[in-house]
Amino acid sequence: MAKKKNTKNAAQTKVAKQQSEDMRSKVEIKQPVRNSQEKMSRLVGSIFIGLGVLLVAFGIYSFIRFREEPALDIELEAPVLSEVTALTSGDTVIVRGTAEGFDDVFIYVNDVKIGSTKVDGENEFQYEYTVESEGDYAVNVAGVKGFPNRVIGPRSEIKMAKVDWTPPSEDSVSFKYGEETNKDTFIIAGTAEPLSTITVKRGILSYDVLSNAEGEFRLEGVELEEGRNVFTIAVKDEAGNEITLEEKIRVTYSPTGSVNGDAVVDGNIPQASGELDALLGNNLMLIFGLLALVAFGSSFSVMYFKKS
Repeated sequence: MAKKKNTKNAAQTKVAKQQSEDMRSKVEIKQPVRNSQEKMSRLVGSIFIGLGVLLVAFGIYSFIRFREEPALDIELEAPVLSEVTALTSGDTVIVRGTAEGFDDVFIYVNDVKIGSTKVDGENEFQYEYTVESEGDYAVNVAGVKGFPNRVIGPRSEIKMAKVDWTPPSEDSVSFKYGEETNKDTFIIAGTAEPLSTITVKRGILSYDVLSNAEGEFRLEGVELEEGRNVFTIAVKDEAGNEITLEEKIRVTYSPTGSVNGDAVVDGNIPQASGELDALLGNNLMLIFGLLALVAFGSSFSVMYFKKS
């Protein structure tokens, strides 16, 4: 009985195996085929890759040529340098101008190229140069255009910039004034750095005067209060450097004081406002005496000659 059952299972297994082989034989395994669309995609990709390589190569070439010093074209017109900071106590020199027909301008300081800047749509340019030390700087510019082969035109005229970081020294300032007066204003005169601004200040009152090309200055009408008045004096040079002197101005004002007590400036000129009035007031009796003496002498001479 068991033998018969095993024989039956073997037969069934053989039949199943035969059916599986028949099904495999009927199944056709197809290999993938490259269609025309795939070929076209590969072709387009290859073209883009080639163009990319060419663009990279052109970019490298253009960069190298652009970095080279441009060729000089003397037929081009030089830019116009309209403004250069003439004098400053800061560390920046401003350069402005126009460069019609150019893309950029090169900036030269003391004949050395120190930078470049773009020219805008209005043909204008601006550049800020930061200096490292005080002194005199010669500034000019040249226009540049073209890509990747650039050309440069002639340079503009030179303009000078001066950087001054040194304040006036106290030794360069001298002044004199009247220490006592019976006037409600006084005068101070002296010398300082040429074309500098001298400021005399007391409280909220402040008076300025500009020294001339020789450094001389004279400040009149400085108001006083009765009693002792103390003023500070400061000097600012053309560049803007300023120093406040340690020495103070001290003037005593007494309305009932004697004009003869005034100190003087410029010889015997009284150091109070209304100098002519003070001078005449001091010598009025003397003048009248002299006039009377002259009149008496004239009358005596006329009478003498008449009698003769």
